[in-house]
Amino acid sequence: MKLVAACALSVVLFPALAIAAPCDRQEPSRDVCVEREIFLMPGVQGVFFAPSGAPAPFFGAGAQIAPIHWSHNNDRFGPSQGALFLQASILESTESASSLAIYDLGFSLSLEKNASRRFLIPFFGATVGGTIHEELTNTGFAQPFVGLHLYWHHNLVLNAEGGYHFPFAAVDEMRGPRAQVVARFSMW
Repeated sequence: MKLVAACALSVVLFPALAIAAPCDRQEPSRDVCVEREIFLMPGVQGVFFAPSGAPAPFFGAGAQIAPIHWSHNNDRFGPSQGALFLQASILESTESASSLAIYDLGFSLSLEKNASRRFLIPFFGATVGGTIHEELTNTGFAQPFVGLHLYWHHNLVLNAEGGYHFPFAAVDEMRGPRAQVVARFSMW
C-alpha cells in the first residue's frame, strides 16, 4: 500500500517540477508546440505482473503498436498527449513451469491540456484484454493505470506506468498489480 501511495504522489509532484512556458497560437515556433499525429508507432515493453493466485510474480517483455499517437500542446479542451495501442507480452516466473501471455487493447490520455514540455507528463488510461497460462485461469480483464511520459518526442516516447489488473473470472486468483516500462519509436 505504501508503494501505491508513493507512486500516486510521484505522479502528482514530479510534473510540478517540470513546468515549462505554455504553447500559444501566436508563437508555435518551439518544436514541442507543433501539433502532431503519428500513425503506426511501434514499441517494446518490460512488464511486471503479480497475480494473487501465483506463488511468485511474473516478469517479461512484449511488443506494442500505437495505430495513433498525438501531441496537441494548446489551450483548447482535451488532453495534450494521447494514444491508442495494442500490446502483447510473454512473462515468466521462477515458480511456474509455463509462460504467461497477456494481450490487450488500450488508450492513454495526459492529465494536462497544454503540457508544453518533453518530460514528466502525467497520464492515465485503461486496457482490456486476456491472459493465457497453463496453470492459472485464462480470463479476460480490465486494467486502469496511471503513469508518466518520462520523455515525449515525436520520434521516441518513454513511459513508466502501473495499474491494477481486474479479471472477469477467477477474481481471487488473477487480480493483482501490474507495471510496465514502454519505449515507442517512430522513424517519421
